[in-house]
Amino acid sequence: MDYIVLDMEWNQPWPGSPSARKVLPVQIRGEIIQMGAVRVSEDQQIGTDEFQVMVRPKYYRRLNRRVSKLTGIKESRLKAEGVPFAEAIEQFRSWCGEDIVFLTWGFDDIGILRENLQLFNRDDSWTDRCY
Repeated sequence: MDYIVLDMEWNQPWPGSPSARKVLPVQIRGEIIQMGAVRVSEDQQIGTDEFQVMVRPKYYRRLNRRVSKLTGIKESRLKAEGVPFAEAIEQFRSWCGEDIVFLTWGFDDIGILRENLQLFNRDDSWTDRCY
């Protein structure tokens, strides 16, 4: 079994903006714009493998200034390097493998991941292996 240390960044609309008034198929707190992870082996070898992908937002395309300032991510980078969420999540699942447990930096990461999986009609049952 491997441990996947997951850290994500997500965009939120500015309150009162047109994006904030969008009615989405599923309620989300933020749309994922970057996924990063490090694999820790069962024998506690850190950083045996790393993963990172920029995600081009579909719903909250205008990057919140506070999010940009906090993360250092710019809209131009998301447009140039970002891939659609469906592609990003398939890359991530493939990289993770099957025998894993998720560890997260923040208490929101897994919840945001599950919300985004539901938004894009993807299975979220594999995210249950979390601490």
